Order: sequence, then structure tokens, then C-alpha cells
Amino acid sequence: MLWLCITFPQLPLEALCPDDAGQPTVVTECEGNTRWILCCNSIAEHGGLKAGMNYTTALAMLPNVRMLERKPLTEHYALLRLSSWAYQFSSQVICGDIPQELRHARSSCVWLEIGASLKLFGGFRKLLEHLEQELQQLEYTYLLGIGPTLEGAALLARSEIRLAITTPHALFTRIRTLPLSKLLLAPEIIKHLHASGVRTVGLLLELPRDGLTRRFGLALTQFLARLTGDMPDLRPAFKLPDQYDAKLEFDFEIRNTESLLFPLRRMLREFVGFLRAHDTCVQTFTITLVHRDHPATRLTAGLSIPDRDADRFFAIVREQLERTLLPAPTIELHLSAEEFSAATGVQTDLLNSAIQQTEEFSHTLDRIVARLGPEQVHRLRLAADHRPESSWVAQPSHEDCRMSKQLPRFSDRPLWLLPEPKPLQLSATPKITSGPERIEAGWWDTSDIQRDYYVVRTNNGADLWIYRDLSARGGWFLHGFWS
Repeated sequence: MLWLCITFPQLPLEALCPDDAGQPTVVTECEGNTRWILCCNSIAEHGGLKAGMNYTTALAMLPNVRMLERKPLTEHYALLRLSSWAYQFSSQVICGDIPQELRHARSSCVWLEIGASLKLFGGFRKLLEHLEQELQQLEYTYLLGIGPTLEGAALLARSEIRLAITTPHALFTRIRTLPLSKLLLAPEIIKHLHASGVRTVGLLLELPRDGLTRRFGLALTQFLARLTGDMPDLRPAFKLPDQYDAKLEFDFEIRNTESLLFPLRRMLREFVGFLRAHDTCVQTFTITLVHRDHPATRLTAGLSIPDRDADRFFAIVREQLERTLLPAPTIELHLSAEEFSAATGVQTDLLNSAIQQTEEFSHTLDRIVARLGPEQVHRLRLAADHRPESSWVAQPSHEDCRMSKQLPRFSDRPLWLLPEPKPLQLSATPKITSGPERIEAGWWDTSDIQRDYYVVRTNNGADLWIYRDLSARGGWFLHGFWS
């Protein structure tokens, strides 16, 4: 197997989706009686702050720094969303654990088995280009490593070694000069090894395993065996859920819809990765905004046709947010979808843009519905009724408008009908070009009609649709026009 490890060194900060607004921001955690900085945004780093710094010292350097408390559960939710997203690149994904130790907080990662995916994506370069393009759109900070073992790939990623190491021997040759600090070992073990003159990974791997076990315990030797491939790594594979339910908690209150756009865009891109992994599309999904002391706000995004385009999803959600008045600040975001449709996979003709135009119209209609509301936009649907004024009905745009196969086959009829038939005073017999078409219907309600319809042509060449009333009322009436 060949593993690609994606490490997220800024996940404690980026999982919280902070809106820094030009303000230096740090994520901190307490260890003993001291508060330490785990991650900094770029503004804080330009001010001289860095990970591992005492927060009191940082506060003295930048008094306006904003401090966020680390939330391991929020990081866990982010890593689960990323694991679902990563499934589009591999059929075997492993979601790493969220490190609880302060010194390992920046080592959260996801593994993908890419040996079976290289042919599909066209080799290492194409696969990495595609994957990195998606990661950059998600706006996560990441490091990549490729190795024959899980621990080996993770070590290469943390060491920023962007080489495809495919064999255990090549892995040993590449990592043997790395310092012990790159391994996720307890500080006490590293201290004892340094005292013994062991300062590199290569020297540690050359020590007798029995002696290491007696001195440092079985956990260290098992870790080294997993690193070199001498022992199988039994981490459970991530199972892609059948339904999508993503959750994002904020460490602060979001008071306007504009600040929700960035986390929503990221969540929608992660959602699209899930859809690609399932090779499916969605026509309806729900955005839930959770408030502290008020009922949640739910936005249902509906599409005319099934899709899995993140930009189109985002355009619809943004239109809905612009006309939504939040009752209270938002503290959580949920994105869920339960019903999916098979991917259409329609092949288009280069000389015929009808399909593209149909899709563009559908997405334009979706944005109009999102802006005005589904109750303000209607579709026209044929009805099983021969009476011209009753042969169509209007229905809400979000309802299924597929026509029944049992609809009657009407003769040619004009698209322009008058709201009410207009009586005609005929001084001469009109020039009839077709007809009559007899329509007798409506006996089951109070609108019984008996008519003979004709198409007549005027002197200026216009075609009119007229009828002769065969009931007791009698007379001629104009009912429609052809263009």
C-alpha cells in the first residue's frame, strides 16, 4: 500500500473559522498553571507571536490580540468532514485522532491509500494537483507526505518532505537524519535518548528493540515497528456515511449573515466532496443556524435539477441569507442532506449548446427562487382537461412538475389566450384555414362548454383562434392568437 498523509498544523485555529477582521488571533490551551499559544493567524505572526509562546508574553507584545480557547471536539468534527471530503480521492481513508497533548496539537491528519488511485487520476502529479487545488479552495493549511506506512507518511508530512517514498528501505534512508523531535514521543523519552547520545531517527531505529522495550516500554517499540512496516497498523478505516450531517461550532457569536459566508462556503465544498465520493447529486439540502436562546433558523435550499456544484450551492444559500433576518447571534452551523439522486453524466454535443442552456436556466431559476421565496415563483403544468382555459395549472416552483403520461394529445393551440373569450360581430364569413375542432367538456362541474374551434386568417396575415358556441348562448368568440 502507498499512503498519502495530509497534516493540518493550523486545525485548532482553522476549525473555529474565526473572522479575524484584521485582528491578531491566537488559539491557546492551559497546561498546569500556564496558558500556551497553539496557533496564530498571519497577523499575529507578523506581530512576532508564534506557536509554543507563553500567552502572557504574547499579550505584552500585542495587547490587542484576540484569544480563542481550543476546542478538540470542534477539531474532531472538522476532521470528520475532511475525511468524507477525502473519500473522492481514495476508497480507503483513515481519520486520525485529535491529539490531547499540548505538544502534539498541531499534528492532526487524515490518511488516504493512493496506490489504487494513481491510474484513475493519471499519476502522482495529476493526483496531487487535483487534491491540492481542492484543499486550497477549502482554505486549510496543510502538509503532505507519501510513504509505505501510515506513521512514515505522517513523519514525512510533518518534516515537509514532498517526495513519494514507496518502499520501507527508501523511507529509512530518507528519515534517518531527522531529529527525534519530529517523532511524536513523550518528552521524557526524548530526554533520556539525548542523554544516551541518540539524537536522530536513524540511530534510534538501529538500537536493539528488546533493550528499548525494557527501558521505555512496549509502546515505543510498537510505534517504531509501525513506522518501518515491521508491524501492521490496525487503525480502523473511515466509513463514509449514507446521509450527510456536518456540524460546525463557533467559539464566538456571529451576529450578521455576512460573517457566515466563509464557513458556509467551506462546508459546501466539503459537502461536494462527499457527493463525489458517493458519485451522487442532491436536489435539496438544509442549513440550520443554531442560536443560544432562540429557536434555530432553518434554510432549505432546493434546486430544479440534481447537482453537486459548490459555487451554485453557495449562490443559492447566499441569496437566502440576504433575505433572512436572524433572531439572535449564531453559535453553530449544521448542514444536512438525506435524499440523493444519481449523477446524470450527460454527454454534450460540442455543436449543440441546448443542454448547457437548460442547465444555466435551471440555476438562474434556482437563484430567483432563493431570492424571492418559493411561494413567489410558479411553474406551468399541463392538466388533463380539454377546455383551453383549464388545460394548464400553476404550481409552486419547488414541486415536482413532471407530466403524466396519460395527458390528452391536443391539436395545435396558440400560446396566447385571452383571459375571457371576446364576442365577435361577423359581417362576412371569415377565411377559415383549419377546423372545426369540437370540444365538449366540463359537464362534471359548472363550466360545461360545447364549442367548434377554427383557425382563421385576417387580411394582414395574422392567425386567430375563434370558436362558435353551440350552446343556447350561441355566437362567435375570439379566444387566442398565433404570433
